[in-house]
Amino acid sequence: MGLAGARLFPENDIFGPFAQNGEDCEARSGTSEVSEAPAFPAQGRESVMWGWLAKAAVGAAVVLSQPVPSALANGERYEPSVTASGVDGSEEDRVELKPLPKGISTWVYRYSDGVSRQVHRFNERALPHLRFKYFFAYAGSVGFTDQEGEAKVYYSAEATSAYAETLPPGMLIMPTVDGRADKGEFSGWTDEQYREAAGKVAKHIVEDPNAAGVQIDIEPFRPDHLPFYRHLTEMLNAEGKYCTMFVGPKRKDLLTRIFESCDVVVMSGYDLNGEGMGLSSYRNSMRGSVARFQEVAEETGGQYMIGIPAASSWGEFEFLVRKDGTRKETGVKQEEYVGAALDAVKPYLDSPQYVGLSLWVMSDPEAAVEEPADTTKPGRYPNVIRESVWKMLEGY
Repeated sequence: MGLAGARLFPENDIFGPFAQNGEDCEARSGTSEVSEAPAFPAQGRESVMWGWLAKAAVGAAVVLSQPVPSALANGERYEPSVTASGVDGSEEDRVELKPLPKGISTWVYRYSDGVSRQVHRFNERALPHLRFKYFFAYAGSVGFTDQEGEAKVYYSAEATSAYAETLPPGMLIMPTVDGRADKGEFSGWTDEQYREAAGKVAKHIVEDPNAAGVQIDIEPFRPDHLPFYRHLTEMLNAEGKYCTMFVGPKRKDLLTRIFESCDVVVMSGYDLNGEGMGLSSYRNSMRGSVARFQEVAEETGGQYMIGIPAASSWGEFEFLVRKDGTRKETGVKQEEYVGAALDAVKPYLDSPQYVGLSLWVMSDPEAAVEEPADTTKPGRYPNVIRESVWKMLEGY
């Protein structure tokens, strides 16, 4: 099966121009050697939108019902376990979900049969704990209106529906919903306003029969956003679904609050510290950041995943070509970045807190062709996940 119609988000007044993975996107804007603004949405991803995405904002908060099993690909179900510990101090309306099993994920922005076939091929070769068990398929975005404290949510279930039919059975699909708030549009809201915004996202995820939860990423992250994530987690947990949250490395006290506000924290193990990061600096940053995530996860009882630059990212790449034809070489092979990331997570492979990796970023391996080293096409390279990287990920 194939879907047509994927296209770029317009730079309109709701979403604005997208920037790179955004823990410090404002600071980067003055230091980047690329003259043009990066054309990616939050998390450095392709600014790709399903062409048929519904343009209807949802205004009502989700109404919670009885807990239901989380959806899995190909009709299987992942049953949550119910406890009697209420998140608001009550003894009802709380579903304590099972800890997630070990496995990897990837971010994907277009439907492709080739992507699903690659996931099947990889799972046939990889060690059991390193196989794909999760899938972050792009499904929508949070935007902001001119009225302070009001969010609009755009969502399409086309991606989750399509991938649910073609991915291996048992895959937990966590559709990605992202957004940008570079001008502070999402800061300083009341608790009730954050709750209403969370309800608009939760409604879509709850109503999507193929969504086991959400991969939520509104950038740049600010600590005062945490009520939104907490409310979203509570709403989804009550329906037997998960909230996974993407964020960059943080200091321990803030990271503790983040872990307490969602089910799974997905750390950005790419775009760590500037454009074209050297291998030694990347290795050291990854080791320290992953160790801190592990420490906080143990203390809070949370779980986490680590995003890695399996293909080029804004910060970790082999070379870039600017629009004026000039180049920047890092002297680092993408396989070396991946190797350093694997070294950083190896001490925690058996930890119940560590779930697995998430690969930035997967395109159709049957259609995408790696640009040659002498390409003059503007961009960061390599533009695909190489077969050599897939081999590295099969067993370590």
